[in-house]
Amino acid sequence: MVGERLNELAAARAKTSAILAPLSQTQLDFSPGPRRWSIGEIADHLMLAEALYREEIARLVGLARAGRRAYLKHSFAEINVAPLYLPTAVLSAFEVPLSIMGRFVPGAVVNFMTEIPLIPTRNPDRTTPRAGRRSVELHADLARSVQQTRALIAANADLDFSRLVSEHPLTGANDVPAILAFLTLHERRHQGQMARVSADPRFPQG
Repeated sequence: MVGERLNELAAARAKTSAILAPLSQTQLDFSPGPRRWSIGEIADHLMLAEALYREEIARLVGLARAGRRAYLKHSFAEINVAPLYLPTAVLSAFEVPLSIMGRFVPGAVVNFMTEIPLIPTRNPDRTTPRAGRRSVELHADLARSVQQTRALIAANADLDFSRLVSEHPLTGANDVPAILAFLTLHERRHQGQMARVSADPRFPQG
């Protein structure tokens, strides 16, 4: 199961790389408007998001290796991903209701909402992209990131990854295969965002 999820993530990343490959630096840096990401920023966000979740998997592995329960529960204060229009000041009040609701929402519905942005969300601060990154650096980092995730899983192949679980009020409780599946759906979601940027009438011509 975890191997399949890794292959799906790698395939999604290959598509992202193919999207970036023909673009000039000017095209990568084009933003369609204030507070809207360029294709280069979207790509950087994907790499940062994978790094965030790879660190989470590494922490879970560390707990398992120490003979402890491999379960991490986060609050909005720790990872501040949330519905876009939900004020930061009231996030904590929604943690328990959202956590309870998440336990009853079918996985297929969660997956659909991850890939199709019906409810806009704001990204965690740690995954806020850096503007103006050079094309060659983005390509290298995106490829390296998947390799690092694959290496982490391979180095701990003796563990039962279905028993390593991370929970967040918005995304619910997810084992490692589910985390990898989330990253794949997240990548596909942002590939759609890249397509919308490149379809903007003001997008620079190659």
